[in-house]
Amino acid sequence: MHVALTRYESLSPGQHDQLLDLALTQQQIRHVGDIHGGLHTLTARPVADRQGFVLLIDELPRGFFLLKCRTLLPGWALQQSHVTTTLHALMIDRRFQGQGLGKRCLQALPELTRALWPDTEQLMLAVDAGNHVARELYRAQGWQELPERDAVNAGAECVMRLKL
Repeated sequence: MHVALTRYESLSPGQHDQLLDLALTQQQIRHVGDIHGGLHTLTARPVADRQGFVLLIDELPRGFFLLKCRTLLPGWALQQSHVTTTLHALMIDRRFQGQGLGKRCLQALPELTRALWPDTEQLMLAVDAGNHVARELYRAQGWQELPERDAVNAGAECVMRLKL
């Protein structure tokens, strides 16, 4: 099994079509949305402030995630004193879960981020507070949960950070 991460723009037309067939569980869709929503984000401007990555297994798309920076940062990442890049919509095809592929994506993030935006000092993400599997995966990779700042939405999402 050959596993690789590639930029969305590098996919062949056939791989673009295959990516649309990424199979997610209803729980995954509830937490991160579906592939169509993730791909819609790639139309955001400016293009230089976002990048989509596809996890390929034997040249077939089996996962996806987005990175955003600067003008496209969400509100929960704007008050940071460090230069921040955020992770969004990490999704692994349900037929390939449990094989360590999400972990491999997370382990590749520091290098991918530095290649895109060398001034990045930290990565951040928001995860549903009830998504214990994802939260444990992130913690196991060195991400730290930040204290809640929004009393209105307390307990709905956890914001996590990985210092580079």
